[in-house]
Order: sequence, then C-alpha cells, then structure tokens
Amino acid sequence: MPSTSKKQGVQASSKKAKFTETWKVNSRVANDSARGRSHLTPNEVQTICATIKTGSRYSDRDELMVLMAFHHGLRVAELTGLQWQHVNLKNRQLKVIRLKDGIDTMHPISSKREIMLLNRLHKAQGKPVSGFIFNTERNTPVSVNGFQKLFSKFSEQALGVKWNAHALRHGCGTQLVEQGVHLMVIKDYLGHRNIQNTTRYLHESAAQFKDIQW
Repeated sequence: MPSTSKKQGVQASSKKAKFTETWKVNSRVANDSARGRSHLTPNEVQTICATIKTGSRYSDRDELMVLMAFHHGLRVAELTGLQWQHVNLKNRQLKVIRLKDGIDTMHPISSKREIMLLNRLHKAQGKPVSGFIFNTERNTPVSVNGFQKLFSKFSEQALGVKWNAHALRHGCGTQLVEQGVHLMVIKDYLGHRNIQNTTRYLHESAAQFKDIQW
C-alpha cells in the first residue's frame, strides 16, 4: 500500500495537472475569441516574418520555419522533424513526411524567399547531406514546444495577439481554397486521408460565395 505522503503527492500532482490543463484551455478559448478565426492570412504571415527579421537572434532559421509551415501546411512536429535528406535544393523539392497517419508527398518549393533561406542555412551548417534542418545554438533540434513559444512571442509582437503555430497549417489550407485549387488537390497537398478533414477549409474561406451579390 502506498504511504499517506505518496498519496498526497499523487493527488497534488493530479490537481496541478488539471489546473494547468484548464488554464491552457481557457487561454486558447480567450485567444480564439480575440482572433475570431483559426487561420492566418498571407499578409499576417508576412508581418510576422518582418518582425522576426528585426527581432530574432536567429532570424533566418525562424523566418524559414514560419514560411515552410505556411507554404507546406506543416504541423509543428512535421516542421521540427524536417531533415536535409528531405530537401532537394537543386530541383527545389521537399519530401513532406506526414504524421497522424497522413500521406507523404513531394512538394515543389516555389517561394524564392524560402529557397534563398534554405540555401543560406544549408551553407551556414557546412552543407550537410543529412540531419535536422532546424537546430538550436546547442546544435540540438528545435523542439515542438520551443517553436510554439517562439511563434507565440513573435505573433503577439506583430499582430497584438498570440497565435498557435497550427494556424499556419490552417492558413495554408484556407489560402489554397482562396486560390481556387481543387479540393482533392488540397487534400493530397495537406496529406489528408479523409476528404472530410479538408472540407473544413471551405468554411474558413468566403471564396465559394464570391458570385453571390446583394
């Protein structure tokens, strides 16, 4: 039988965990209300990147992380897990390894800014053929929590409200709808196995109603 002190310790830890989780949920609800939506727009992403350029000690790395998450609809764990063997700099292609049983796909790297930053970071790291793309000053991979904190900080500085980094993935899906990309193409681009996961972006975009006039 566990001792009384151990029981009390477990109960205290449980209460602390519940309090922390409740605080996180309430914080997200408050921020969702302040934002009014779950996705970022291209202009907002540019504003965040501009803030990173002037305010980050590792501006090339941090801006590139934001751009790649947005351009390729990456979850944060997919972003931090990117490795150099996933990138073909010559052909400007990225092998996207999806989590949550998603479908892996090959993406073009069409952004000039993105390919420039990739080349710059690759050169700064000694042109490795493998290994993590995004590292800390201690040469360890940037963690999921580390990027979430970084993005929360710079999004608040740039836009006046904290954003969760997953809004970059939502922003990608919504922007593809705005561009008129076919829903099945968006499904594959984001690695969805079920089209129902993709249709949510129709509800984030007003493009489908553009022909309605009053």
